[in-house]
Amino acid sequence: VTVETLTTAYRDAARRFEPLEGGFGGAPKFPPSMTLDFVLRYWARTGEPNALMMVQHSYQKMARGGIHDQVGGGFHRYTVDAHWLVPHFEKMLYDNALLSRLGVHLWQATGDTVARDAARDTLDWVLREMTDANGGWYSSLDADSDGEEGKFYVWSEPELRALLGADFDSAAAYWGVRAAGNFEGHTILSVVGAAPIVPEPDAVTRARAVLYAARAQRVWPGRDEKILAAWNGLMLRGMAEGARVFGDARYRAAALANGEFLWEQMVRQGRAWRTHMRGETRIPGFLEDTAAVALGMLALYELTFDARWLERAQLMGEACVRDFWSDDAHSFYDTAHDHERLVARPRDVMDNAVPSGTSLAAELLLRLWSYSGDEALRAKAADTLDALSAAMVQYAPMFGQLLCAADLAVHGATEVVVAGAPEGNASHAMREAVAGCYVPGLVLAGGNSGRGPLFVGRIPADGSTVAYVCRDHVCTAPATDTAQLAIQLRALARA
Repeated sequence: VTVETLTTAYRDAARRFEPLEGGFGGAPKFPPSMTLDFVLRYWARTGEPNALMMVQHSYQKMARGGIHDQVGGGFHRYTVDAHWLVPHFEKMLYDNALLSRLGVHLWQATGDTVARDAARDTLDWVLREMTDANGGWYSSLDADSDGEEGKFYVWSEPELRALLGADFDSAAAYWGVRAAGNFEGHTILSVVGAAPIVPEPDAVTRARAVLYAARAQRVWPGRDEKILAAWNGLMLRGMAEGARVFGDARYRAAALANGEFLWEQMVRQGRAWRTHMRGETRIPGFLEDTAAVALGMLALYELTFDARWLERAQLMGEACVRDFWSDDAHSFYDTAHDHERLVARPRDVMDNAVPSGTSLAAELLLRLWSYSGDEALRAKAADTLDALSAAMVQYAPMFGQLLCAADLAVHGATEVVVAGAPEGNASHAMREAVAGCYVPGLVLAGGNSGRGPLFVGRIPADGSTVAYVCRDHVCTAPATDTAQLAIQLRALARA
């Protein structure tokens, strides 16, 4: 893969972009999280204004639409119309993992408060409604409740008037409430326009709380309480990044609890098992399970600088190669070598509703190379990406996650080492400076006892804290304050 590969893929995505409503194509509309994440990276590399418009317009349309639960947070699976209004009301963990992470990135890149708020209310929804006592995260909420699809989420105009009282006029202006409704005589709440003018903005905040409490008295949708390794890995990455960027202790605690649960209950000999429910872990996992959980472990390392998480991710990376890589085919397979024999060993390389195992594994190996310097990892990732380069450019929206991995391969990671006592004030300030920047391909390391090429010769002997910004383990002069670090980050990210 080359810069030309990425440029051609971006042009394909831009050609398919739907300028009125955002996203790619018409109804039904599914959130194109991975492709938008790639396009945001492309903007950060090139400064192409149309790329940023594609991401920001799409995310704002989704966040303001009925696909986004305006009362309880989180996103539904897709909309049946072309306007992001009428959802299929099911909520999937994987969608919310990907959309929350994209919102975090868009907030970092632009300060977009719509993206920030949607990302945060999605993470809050996961904490509130999708978290098992063991730290795992459930798979989904059903579309139906009380025998009717969407009944839990829609409102009549008289019901809203009665519940909201003096706040009704402001809430109705904000959410476009009409007597006739917008869905079978009822209203799916969605934000009217880009910046609706309401008589009293605080009334919307109050209305949201009142409606959530009222809705909680309804019959709830069914909840699928399976804990799936791959989906938990995706959510772990989003939760850990949210904790690092927003500085929210709740997200940090939830991410750490999930990481410990996954490692203790769902990972065996470095390989993730597929599913856990009611104390029982079952079914050896696929490539996506191990790769997704490993990327989540890396996100925990970047959040905490606790070397245990890096070591666990490295063990899982070794398992990806040991169990799923074929030297003969120069590629990953979805099933392990010891899986039951099938007529053809499966290998789905497209990023559909969730990232493919191949895409996740390619990114994982590239990131692990930054920490270890093991050239075999980078070579396997390169083989994987080179074999699929032609496919990526022909239909970019089907290879969004793979294109993110390709971006990492082409431009290299931006490696940031915060060297010094990890719990010191100076270290925290440096980490906050990193969290305030959108850096595509960021690889973050820190502490005063790290191993590997990123740390060689970079631990200050006097106990001070400095930060290095590196590319392929070659670093700029150490930054001794946060302003200097931010300048170096932005310069290298665009290089």
